[in-house]
Amino acid sequence: MTIAVVVDSTAAVPKDMQETFGIRVVPLHLMWDREEYADGRDITITQFYERMKTAENWPTTDGAVQGEFYDVFEELKGKVDGVVAVLISPDTPSTGYQSALIAKDMVEGIPIEVVNSHRTIVAEGLVATAAAQAARAGANLQEVVKVAESVIPKTHIFFNVGSISYFLRLGRIGESEVEKKEDSHIITIHENGKIAPLEKYPTQEEARRRLRDLVKENARKDTPLHAAVFHAAALEEAEEFKKEIEAEYNCAEIWIGEASPIIAIHVSPDTLGIAFYNE
Repeated sequence: MTIAVVVDSTAAVPKDMQETFGIRVVPLHLMWDREEYADGRDITITQFYERMKTAENWPTTDGAVQGEFYDVFEELKGKVDGVVAVLISPDTPSTGYQSALIAKDMVEGIPIEVVNSHRTIVAEGLVATAAAQAARAGANLQEVVKVAESVIPKTHIFFNVGSISYFLRLGRIGESEVEKKEDSHIITIHENGKIAPLEKYPTQEEARRRLRDLVKENARKDTPLHAAVFHAAALEEAEEFKKEIEAEYNCAEIWIGEASPIIAIHVSPDTLGIAFYNE
């Protein structure tokens, strides 16, 4: 039995991992000055941040994407025995999860399960790679879903944003949750999909040190670790962070995911983070 795993573009699964695990990525859409862009396909992260420097209007995540999911589901029909779509939490402003449910009902002749990851960015990506590894090992549709759902409550995610102003501007984090926006904030995503400030520090240097301490406090060394480092325009630091994790832990899986434009709407350049779970 062959099961295909599908994710949305917020999961930040890099191309080599997509190829290794056979993961299909559906681009979510962003709206900017009345034009709609497929995430990472019609606009790159470099183009996005460059345009942000002079933009008069802020982009949004309002684009409809059920057609994107429909096309992928239809394409997979007849090639695989089923599809498991691991998607961004519906508790976010994204319409991705609901769009996938609509597309699922439009496609006949192939069983499709839509899994709420309760997460986004690389935490969602780790749920997807777990599902994909189970699928490659020969698991059936419900077994793949079970593996994905078992990873969700174990997954931690912490990231330090270059500036919290992006979150504040779109209301993803309320002004009342932030005492001083000049502080360097560590953000987490709760199991219900809620993005929230966790801690704040006077400087980014302190926040970055604390980011590493949070891994030490929550990751174990007695069982294999699955980890994904996340960044927005901070690749060099992300690569160094990855090396540190590899040196300290028995990593069954570790990779670097970059923010796509639809995530960059919320996170500023110079953002660094990590998601992980132990077996």
